[in-house]
Amino acid sequence: MKLTDEQLLKCYDIVFSKTHSDGFKIAEIKDVLYDPEYSFLESPKENWKENLGEYLISQNYENNR
Repeated sequence: MKLTDEQLLKCYDIVFSKTHSDGFKIAEIKDVLYDPEYSFLESPKENWKENLGEYLISQNYENNR
């Protein structure tokens, strides 16, 4: 299953607090989700991994990262 732009934006908002353009948010969260060598340049929110995992499960999405 491929995530929609709306779902990717929700994922970004779960992980990060900073405001950016939608295009930036989508590109950044794709890196978080799909790039095994991704490293955070800005601090993610507390409990982001658990919260993101719960959201992805609620959307019937599975990722092996």
